[in-house]
Amino acid sequence: MTRHARIVDELGRLIVSGALGTERPIVPEELGRRFSASRTVVREALRVLESKGMVTARPRVGTWTRPPEHWDAIDPDVIAWRVAGPDRPRHLADLYELRLAIEPQAARMAAWHRRPDELAVLVATYGLMADAADLRAFQEADSAFHAALLRASGNPLIAQLHIPVVAALEEVPGDDVLAAHSLVVAMVLGKDADGAESASRRLLETVVPPLDHACRPSSHACRPSGH
Repeated sequence: MTRHARIVDELGRLIVSGALGTERPIVPEELGRRFSASRTVVREALRVLESKGMVTARPRVGTWTRPPEHWDAIDPDVIAWRVAGPDRPRHLADLYELRLAIEPQAARMAAWHRRPDELAVLVATYGLMADAADLRAFQEADSAFHAALLRASGNPLIAQLHIPVVAALEEVPGDDVLAAHSLVVAMVLGKDADGAESASRRLLETVVPPLDHACRPSSHACRPSGH
């Protein structure tokens, strides 16, 4: 990781943690001293965060941290920082809700469209999961599988949601997990749209990450009041 990327990463984590709050402006000179970096490097890092909606900069007003509702919710860095941040259980619940809304419909659409090249990728990624020699190889193949399923929907907007979908994956190898993925593939290849949607829902029930009960999608206990 370059020095510039490291500063962006650390600033992103500080904003997500609340250490850089919205009650006072961000002073580039202070950050420069903190990171032993030039003002130019700091300002470049802040511009990256501005592109992600995390800070705003205006002449004679300064640079300020923006509230979470302004952040780019599907930016991979923002997702990673939030998953690693203090609200991890709630954010994983949000990501799981997104998966539940998107993946079963993507599986249904994949069974409708049946594009040979995309189905070939789906089958191949399942094969990589089944043959994975270690956890890392399995999870890389698993991420590729779910991204391929969204692409196989034939809808480019759904396909672009692979970033938050993959970010929510915390699956580990197991016969039940592989069987659940295999059933999705079988239903899609069999042109069974209802079966593909149902299989995708069962897959999600099998692999949902171990969230705190209060923060599961069926509960509002972990959400801000008024949500």
